Order: sequence, then C-alpha cells, then structure tokens
Amino acid sequence: MSRQKIDYVIKYLIILSALLAFDVVAYAQINFSDTRPGSVLFYNRYTSNPNNPQQGDTQINLTNVNPTESASIHLYFVDTRDCTVADYGVSLTPSQTLSFSMSDFDPGVQGYLVAVANDGAIPTQFNSLIGSAFIRENDGRQAILPALSFPKLSPGSIEANDDGTFTLKFNGTDYDRLPSALAITSFNSEITDSNTLTIYSPSNNLITGSLVTTSVFTLLFDDAERSLSGSFTFRCYKNDTLTTIFNRGGGISKHVSAGKSGWIKLSSSRPLLGSIISKGPIFGGGYNLPALATVPSYEITVPAGF
Repeated sequence: MSRQKIDYVIKYLIILSALLAFDVVAYAQINFSDTRPGSVLFYNRYTSNPNNPQQGDTQINLTNVNPTESASIHLYFVDTRDCTVADYGVSLTPSQTLSFSMSDFDPGVQGYLVAVANDGAIPTQFNSLIGSAFIRENDGRQAILPALSFPKLSPGSIEANDDGTFTLKFNGTDYDRLPSALAITSFNSEITDSNTLTIYSPSNNLITGSLVTTSVFTLLFDDAERSLSGSFTFRCYKNDTLTTIFNRGGGISKHVSAGKSGWIKLSSSRPLLGSIISKGPIFGGGYNLPALATVPSYEITVPAGF
C-alpha cells in the first residue's frame, strides 16, 4: 500500500473514531426518563373538550414519592395556540398523590404541562416527583403517557437573576440535558392505522411564553431500510397525523404500504419533546418518543413561585 493510501486510511479512521465517540457521548448524556423521579416533569400533551368531557379529556397525575419530605410544585400550562402560559402552585405532603381533570382546570385548551419542584418560591433539587397523563382524544384515541422526568443534578436551590426570575439550565450540570433528536420507534402503515404525532420545542420563557419557529429534519425508514428524507416546521406545538406531516415523495402510505411498518428519526438544532398516539383495527395506544441525542445546553426562565 502506498504512503498516500496509508495516510488516507489513517485520516479516515481518525474521523470515524471521532464520529463514534460523538455518538457515544450523545447517547451517554441521555439521562432523563419517564420511569424515574425528578425535579422537573414535562407532560407532553393534555386536551379537553368543554362541550363533552366524556368524549375528550385528560387526567393529570402528580406524585411525591418521598416518604419524609413535602413538595412544593409550580405548574406551567402552555397553550399550543400561541404558547401563552397559565401557572398554578400545589403542595404535596410525603407520599401524597394529586389527580385532576383538564376539563375542570383548563377546559377547551390543548397544550403541554411543565412541573417544577420549588423550595418555597425558588426552584430547587427535589428528585422525588413522578407523574402521568391519562388522555382521551375526541376521535376515540386513548393513551397513558408518563411525564418525562429531569433530575436536578446540582444540590440545593437556584440563585435568582437580577430581575427576580430564575433560570433552569438543562446543561448536564444543573439539570439533565433536553433531547434534540427523537424516534418514532415503529408505526403500522397509515393505510390501516391512524398515527398522530405530538411534537414541540419547550418554551424558553414560562413567564410570558415565546413563539419560535422550529425546523425539524426527518428520515423515514420502511421495514426494508429504505429511507426518505424530509422536513417540516412548526411554531410552539404540532399535533397532526403522520399522513399530513410526511407527505413528501408520494406520501407516507406510498413509502410504507399496507401490511408494512416503518420508523422515523426527527432532529433539530433546538430541543424536541413529543409523543405519538395510534389507533388501528386491532391495536391502539401511545408512547413518549425516545431520545437519540441531546442539545448541549438550553435555558428556561421561570418566575418566583407562590
């Protein structure tokens, strides 16, 4: 082998090793979960039908699993229409659980919910919160979605900003990092099933809300590993069928025909959270989208608590 070819091979191996190391780091940084307690919870979806709560509604469940300490929690309800925020404070005694219906609390609104553990009025480390949402959509789809839990990694409370607000730093040092890439792990063909995707980029301001356009790059794979690339944008929040969102190249049903299945990777330069709820002739249900990579750092501004 010539010296030039040897140099080329060495350079290739160095680049490949760097890429593999980046993947290992990206995956190693995914520490949040929907199966363990944390200090910040994200409920990916809630909805309610004010005219007929029996048709569409959401039950929010929040639990303090700490057997000895009480919890103070600041709840932020983000309206998907314009990302405006309504907030409310609750307290839970040791081992207490709380449940409420959105038809009573925020009727007629679709959105997502953020729960932040506080020490009085100040966000703090209290990695003992878990939660879930029981969702019933107007079209009959139903799912139980656990809240995504982000532990506070640094002990104690957060110092106030000069204006009296607080900044939650999801940087792997203060709080766990937020995901930048998600996966729809598998879906049956849209010809037979109806799959509805919920996706959003968490607002960086839970005081006034913020409307930011988010671009999402997608790779759709069928069960024979053939891929189809695409993209879409949204402001605040997107809740729509896969048929509507992935209509490039003849549509998702052409790429994943009847009797087939597929999966989709979604990635962005901004943080992404989401879930999918499916309904078919035999099976139905929903799940939170697992993370494939994280953003290095993201900050969310919150007010003082109650």
